Amino acid sequence: MFKKNAQYLLLLLSSITLSADQVSFSLYNDFFAGNDGHFSNGVAFTWLEDNKENAYTNLLLDGLNTLDIKVDSSKKYNAGVSLTQLMLTPNDTTLSTVQYNDMPYAGYLALSTYLIASDSDSFIEYAFDLGAIGPASLAKHTQNSFHGIIGNNKAQGWDTQLGTQITVNLLLQYGEISWEGQVSDDLNADWFNHAGLSLGNFNTSASTGTALRIGQNYVRNFNEHYPYLREEVTLVDIAPEHKGFGWSVSSGLDTELVAYSYIFDEAKDQGYQTNKERVILAAHLSGDIYYDNHKFSFFYQGQTPFTKQDNSNNYFGGIVYSYKF
Repeated sequence: MFKKNAQYLLLLLSSITLSADQVSFSLYNDFFAGNDGHFSNGVAFTWLEDNKENAYTNLLLDGLNTLDIKVDSSKKYNAGVSLTQLMLTPNDTTLSTVQYNDMPYAGYLALSTYLIASDSDSFIEYAFDLGAIGPASLAKHTQNSFHGIIGNNKAQGWDTQLGTQITVNLLLQYGEISWEGQVSDDLNADWFNHAGLSLGNFNTSASTGTALRIGQNYVRNFNEHYPYLREEVTLVDIAPEHKGFGWSVSSGLDTELVAYSYIFDEAKDQGYQTNKERVILAAHLSGDIYYDNHKFSFFYQGQTPFTKQDNSNNYFGGIVYSYKF
Protein backbone atom coordinates (compact mmCIF):
# COMPACT_ATOMS: atom_id res chain seq x y z
CA MET A 1 0.00 0.00 0.00
CA PHE A 2 2.76 2.45 0.95
CA LYS A 3 4.65 1.60 -2.26
CA LYS A 4 1.56 2.48 -4.31
CA ASN A 5 1.14 5.76 -2.44
CA ALA A 6 4.81 6.60 -3.00
CA GLN A 7 4.37 5.98 -6.73
CA TYR A 8 1.33 8.28 -6.80
CA LEU A 9 3.34 10.92 -4.93
CA LEU A 10 6.17 10.70 -7.45
CA LEU A 11 3.64 11.07 -10.27
CA LEU A 12 2.14 14.13 -8.57
CA LEU A 13 5.56 15.74 -8.12
CA SER A 14 6.41 15.00 -11.75
CA SER A 15 3.23 16.68 -12.94
CA ILE A 16 3.88 19.72 -10.76
CA THR A 17 7.31 20.22 -12.26
CA LEU A 18 5.86 20.58 -15.75
CA SER A 19 5.06 24.18 -14.89
CA ALA A 20 7.71 24.70 -12.22
CA ASP A 21 10.45 27.30 -12.32
CA GLN A 22 13.27 24.92 -11.43
CA VAL A 23 13.74 21.20 -10.85
CA SER A 24 16.74 19.34 -9.49
CA PHE A 25 17.90 15.76 -9.07
CA SER A 26 20.65 14.79 -6.59
CA LEU A 27 22.39 11.46 -6.08
CA TYR A 28 24.88 10.71 -3.28
CA ASN A 29 26.62 7.34 -3.23
CA ASP A 30 29.82 5.92 -1.78
CA PHE A 31 30.25 4.13 -5.12
CA PHE A 32 31.65 7.43 -6.45
CA ALA A 33 34.33 7.28 -3.74
CA GLY A 34 35.29 3.72 -4.63
CA ASN A 35 34.02 2.06 -1.45
CA ASP A 36 30.89 0.68 0.20
CA GLY A 37 30.73 2.27 3.64
CA HIS A 38 28.09 3.29 6.14
CA PHE A 39 26.51 6.15 4.20
CA SER A 40 25.46 4.01 1.27
CA ASN A 41 23.08 6.11 -0.82
CA GLY A 42 21.00 9.25 -0.95
CA VAL A 43 18.70 10.65 -3.62
CA ALA A 44 16.50 13.75 -3.83
CA PHE A 45 14.04 15.32 -6.26
CA THR A 46 13.46 19.03 -5.73
CA TRP A 47 11.00 21.55 -7.17
CA LEU A 48 11.23 25.33 -6.67
CA GLU A 49 8.75 28.09 -7.47
CA ASP A 50 10.35 31.35 -8.40
CA ASN A 51 8.34 34.14 -6.78
CA LYS A 52 5.55 34.99 -4.39
CA GLU A 53 3.02 35.49 -7.18
CA ASN A 54 2.59 31.70 -7.30
CA ALA A 55 -0.14 29.93 -5.36
CA TYR A 56 2.08 27.53 -3.46
CA THR A 57 4.43 30.28 -2.27
CA ASN A 58 1.46 32.35 -1.15
CA LEU A 59 0.09 29.36 0.77
CA LEU A 60 3.32 29.06 2.77
CA LEU A 61 3.46 32.82 3.36
CA ASP A 62 -0.07 32.65 4.76
CA GLY A 63 1.18 29.90 7.06
CA LEU A 64 3.94 32.16 8.39
CA ASN A 65 1.40 34.92 9.02
CA THR A 66 -0.74 32.45 10.95
CA LEU A 67 2.29 31.70 13.15
CA ASP A 68 2.87 35.45 13.64
CA ILE A 69 6.18 35.28 11.74
CA LYS A 70 6.73 38.61 10.03
CA VAL A 71 6.97 38.55 6.22
CA ASP A 72 9.45 41.13 4.92
CA SER A 73 8.03 42.71 1.78
CA SER A 74 11.53 43.71 0.65
CA LYS A 75 12.58 40.05 0.30
CA LYS A 76 12.16 37.66 -2.61
CA TYR A 77 10.27 34.49 -1.69
CA ASN A 78 10.69 31.03 -3.19
CA ALA A 79 8.74 27.96 -2.12
CA GLY A 80 9.25 24.35 -3.06
CA VAL A 81 8.90 20.67 -2.36
CA SER A 82 11.51 17.91 -2.21
CA LEU A 83 11.40 14.13 -1.88
CA THR A 84 14.49 12.64 -0.20
CA GLN A 85 15.65 9.11 0.49
CA LEU A 86 18.70 8.18 2.60
CA MET A 87 20.14 4.84 3.66
CA LEU A 88 22.77 3.58 6.07
CA THR A 89 24.23 0.08 6.24
CA PRO A 90 26.87 -1.79 8.25
CA ASN A 91 30.25 -2.21 6.55
CA ASP A 92 29.68 -5.91 5.89
CA THR A 93 26.61 -6.23 3.66
CA THR A 94 27.12 -9.95 2.96
CA LEU A 95 25.62 -11.05 6.30
CA SER A 96 21.87 -11.55 6.70
CA THR A 97 21.98 -11.52 10.51
CA VAL A 98 21.89 -8.56 12.90
CA GLN A 99 25.35 -6.99 13.39
CA TYR A 100 25.21 -5.49 16.87
CA ASN A 101 28.93 -4.64 16.68
CA ASP A 102 28.22 -2.21 13.82
CA MET A 103 25.39 0.11 12.86
CA PRO A 104 22.00 -1.17 11.67
CA TYR A 105 20.43 -1.11 8.26
CA ALA A 106 18.28 2.01 8.19
CA GLY A 107 16.29 3.75 5.46
CA TYR A 108 14.68 7.19 5.54
CA LEU A 109 12.13 8.70 3.13
CA ALA A 110 10.91 12.26 3.63
CA LEU A 111 8.65 14.76 1.91
CA SER A 112 9.80 18.31 2.61
CA THR A 113 8.16 21.64 2.04
CA TYR A 114 10.27 24.77 2.31
CA LEU A 115 10.16 28.54 1.96
CA ILE A 116 13.21 30.70 1.26
CA ALA A 117 13.32 34.46 1.87
CA SER A 118 16.29 36.13 0.18
CA ASP A 119 17.89 39.32 -1.05
CA SER A 120 20.97 39.80 -3.22
CA ASP A 121 23.39 38.62 -0.51
CA SER A 122 21.59 36.47 2.09
CA PHE A 123 18.69 34.11 2.74
CA ILE A 124 16.60 32.52 5.48
CA GLU A 125 15.09 29.10 4.88
CA TYR A 126 12.15 27.55 6.74
CA ALA A 127 11.54 23.83 6.10
CA PHE A 128 9.17 21.14 7.37
CA ASP A 129 9.96 17.44 6.83
CA LEU A 130 7.54 14.55 7.20
CA GLY A 131 9.41 11.26 7.03
CA ALA A 132 9.31 7.51 7.52
CA ILE A 133 12.04 5.16 8.73
CA GLY A 134 11.92 1.41 8.16
CA PRO A 135 10.48 -0.74 5.34
CA ALA A 136 8.19 2.13 4.35
CA SER A 137 11.26 4.07 3.21
CA LEU A 138 11.73 1.61 0.28
CA ALA A 139 15.48 1.72 0.95
CA LYS A 140 15.94 -2.03 0.45
CA HIS A 141 14.51 -1.87 -3.07
CA THR A 142 16.49 1.26 -4.00
CA GLN A 143 19.87 0.01 -2.82
CA ASN A 144 19.58 -3.45 -4.34
CA SER A 145 18.34 -1.98 -7.64
CA PHE A 146 21.33 0.37 -7.77
CA HIS A 147 23.71 -2.45 -6.86
CA GLY A 148 22.27 -4.40 -9.77
CA ILE A 149 23.02 -1.50 -12.12
CA ILE A 150 26.64 -1.10 -11.02
CA GLY A 151 27.30 -4.83 -10.73
CA ASN A 152 27.56 -5.12 -6.93
CA ASN A 153 26.00 -7.90 -4.90
CA LYS A 154 22.71 -7.27 -3.14
CA ALA A 155 22.90 -6.21 0.50
CA GLN A 156 21.78 -9.24 2.50
CA GLY A 157 20.68 -7.71 5.80
CA TRP A 158 17.77 -5.41 4.98
CA ASP A 159 15.33 -7.74 6.75
CA THR A 160 17.07 -6.66 10.00
CA GLN A 161 16.58 -2.92 9.39
CA LEU A 162 15.12 -0.61 12.01
CA GLY A 163 11.34 -0.79 12.24
CA THR A 164 8.85 1.77 11.01
CA GLN A 165 8.88 5.18 12.67
CA ILE A 166 7.14 8.36 11.48
CA THR A 167 9.31 11.47 11.89
CA VAL A 168 8.71 15.20 11.90
CA ASN A 169 11.51 17.74 11.60
CA LEU A 170 11.82 21.51 11.33
CA LEU A 171 14.77 23.35 9.80
CA LEU A 172 15.74 27.00 10.14
CA GLN A 173 18.77 28.09 8.16
CA TYR A 174 20.60 31.32 7.37
CA GLY A 175 23.29 31.94 4.77
CA GLU A 176 25.10 34.85 3.20
CA ILE A 177 27.67 35.74 0.57
CA SER A 178 30.37 37.26 2.74
CA TRP A 179 32.69 38.33 -0.08
CA GLU A 180 32.87 38.29 -3.86
CA GLY A 181 35.21 39.77 -6.42
CA GLN A 182 37.47 39.23 -9.41
CA VAL A 183 40.71 37.30 -9.00
CA SER A 184 41.82 37.94 -12.60
CA ASP A 185 40.44 39.37 -15.83
CA ASP A 186 38.59 36.12 -16.55
CA LEU A 187 37.94 34.62 -13.11
CA ASN A 188 35.42 35.53 -10.41
CA ALA A 189 35.20 34.22 -6.86
CA ASP A 190 32.89 34.31 -3.86
CA TRP A 191 32.91 33.17 -0.25
CA PHE A 192 29.70 31.80 1.26
CA ASN A 193 28.79 30.97 4.89
CA HIS A 194 25.72 29.36 6.42
CA ALA A 195 24.36 28.12 9.76
CA GLY A 196 21.27 26.08 10.59
CA LEU A 197 19.20 24.49 13.34
CA SER A 198 17.28 21.22 12.93
CA LEU A 199 14.64 20.20 15.48
CA GLY A 200 12.58 17.02 15.53
CA ASN A 201 12.35 13.33 16.34
CA PHE A 202 14.55 12.39 13.36
CA ASN A 203 17.43 14.77 13.99
CA THR A 204 18.14 17.58 16.42
CA SER A 205 21.35 19.38 15.60
CA ALA A 206 23.08 22.65 14.80
CA SER A 207 25.33 23.08 11.79
CA THR A 208 27.56 25.65 10.15
CA GLY A 209 29.59 25.69 6.97
CA THR A 210 31.74 27.76 4.65
CA ALA A 211 32.67 27.45 0.97
CA LEU A 212 34.96 29.28 -1.46
CA ARG A 213 34.14 29.24 -5.17
CA ILE A 214 36.18 30.33 -8.17
CA GLY A 215 35.14 30.17 -11.82
CA GLN A 216 34.03 31.86 -14.99
CA ASN A 217 30.49 32.90 -15.99
CA TYR A 218 28.90 30.81 -13.21
CA VAL A 219 25.38 31.30 -11.89
CA ARG A 220 25.37 33.81 -9.06
CA ASN A 221 23.55 31.87 -6.39
CA PHE A 222 23.96 30.79 -2.78
CA ASN A 223 26.80 28.29 -3.04
CA GLU A 224 25.55 26.01 -0.30
CA HIS A 225 26.58 22.44 0.38
CA TYR A 226 24.53 20.99 3.23
CA PRO A 227 25.85 17.56 4.27
CA TYR A 228 22.76 15.49 3.52
CA LEU A 229 20.79 16.40 0.40
CA ARG A 230 19.58 19.84 1.47
CA GLU A 231 20.76 21.90 -1.46
CA GLU A 232 17.49 23.49 -2.56
CA VAL A 233 18.86 26.94 -1.73
CA THR A 234 21.32 26.62 -4.62
CA LEU A 235 18.33 26.87 -6.99
CA VAL A 236 17.60 30.44 -5.92
CA ASP A 237 18.99 32.76 -8.60
CA ILE A 238 20.08 36.16 -7.32
CA ALA A 239 21.30 37.51 -10.68
CA PRO A 240 19.93 37.95 -14.21
CA GLU A 241 19.27 34.84 -16.29
CA HIS A 242 22.43 32.91 -17.07
CA LYS A 243 23.61 32.74 -20.69
CA GLY A 244 26.18 30.55 -22.38
CA PHE A 245 28.82 28.25 -20.95
CA GLY A 246 30.36 28.66 -17.49
CA TRP A 247 32.19 26.66 -14.86
CA SER A 248 33.26 26.82 -11.23
CA VAL A 249 35.20 24.87 -8.62
CA SER A 250 34.26 24.99 -4.93
CA SER A 251 35.81 23.77 -1.70
CA GLY A 252 34.33 23.96 1.76
CA LEU A 253 34.01 22.74 5.34
CA ASP A 254 30.91 21.85 7.37
CA THR A 255 30.43 21.11 11.06
CA GLU A 256 27.43 19.48 12.70
CA LEU A 257 26.77 19.37 16.45
CA VAL A 258 24.38 16.46 17.06
CA ALA A 259 22.10 16.47 20.10
CA TYR A 260 19.78 13.65 18.94
CA SER A 261 19.68 11.22 16.03
CA TYR A 262 16.82 8.74 15.87
CA ILE A 263 18.77 6.16 13.88
CA PHE A 264 21.77 6.01 16.21
CA ASP A 265 19.93 6.57 19.50
CA GLU A 266 17.24 4.01 18.65
CA ALA A 267 19.88 1.53 17.50
CA LYS A 268 21.77 1.96 20.76
CA ASP A 269 18.55 1.26 22.70
CA GLN A 270 18.21 -1.98 20.70
CA GLY A 271 21.72 -3.12 21.62
CA TYR A 272 23.83 -1.87 18.72
CA GLN A 273 27.23 -0.29 19.40
CA THR A 274 26.18 3.12 18.13
CA ASN A 275 27.34 5.71 20.62
CA LYS A 276 26.97 8.69 18.30
CA GLU A 277 29.66 11.29 17.85
CA ARG A 278 28.48 14.67 19.05
CA VAL A 279 30.57 16.58 16.51
CA ILE A 280 30.86 15.62 12.84
CA LEU A 281 33.29 17.41 10.53
CA ALA A 282 33.02 17.26 6.74
CA ALA A 283 35.07 18.61 3.84
CA HIS A 284 33.93 18.72 0.23
CA LEU A 285 35.26 19.54 -3.22
CA SER A 286 32.94 20.12 -6.17
CA GLY A 287 33.00 21.09 -9.81
CA ASP A 288 30.10 22.74 -11.66
CA ILE A 289 29.30 23.20 -15.33
CA TYR A 290 26.67 25.70 -16.49
CA TYR A 291 25.06 26.09 -19.89
CA ASP A 292 22.12 28.46 -20.27
CA ASN A 293 19.42 26.97 -17.99
CA HIS A 294 21.32 23.77 -17.19
CA LYS A 295 23.62 23.10 -14.25
CA PHE A 296 25.57 19.89 -13.64
CA SER A 297 27.68 19.32 -10.52
CA PHE A 298 29.93 16.57 -9.25
CA PHE A 299 31.25 16.53 -5.69
CA TYR A 300 33.39 14.45 -3.39
CA GLN A 301 33.01 14.51 0.40
CA GLY A 302 34.85 13.06 3.38
CA GLN A 303 33.58 13.24 6.95
CA THR A 304 34.44 12.02 10.40
CA PRO A 305 32.68 8.89 11.77
CA PHE A 306 29.04 8.83 12.85
CA THR A 307 29.78 6.75 15.96
CA LYS A 308 32.54 6.42 18.54
CA GLN A 309 32.97 2.74 17.63
CA ASP A 310 33.76 3.52 14.00
CA ASN A 311 37.48 4.17 13.53
CA SER A 312 37.37 5.23 9.88
CA ASN A 313 36.11 8.31 8.07
CA ASN A 314 33.23 8.12 5.60
CA TYR A 315 33.78 9.02 1.94
CA PHE A 316 31.21 9.41 -0.81
CA GLY A 317 30.53 11.43 -3.93
CA GLY A 318 27.55 12.67 -5.83
CA ILE A 319 26.02 14.33 -8.84
CA VAL A 320 23.44 17.11 -9.02
CA TYR A 321 21.56 18.22 -12.13
CA SER A 322 19.17 21.17 -12.19
CA TYR A 323 17.16 22.85 -14.93
CA LYS A 324 15.44 26.22 -14.95
CA PHE A 325 12.29 26.52 -17.06
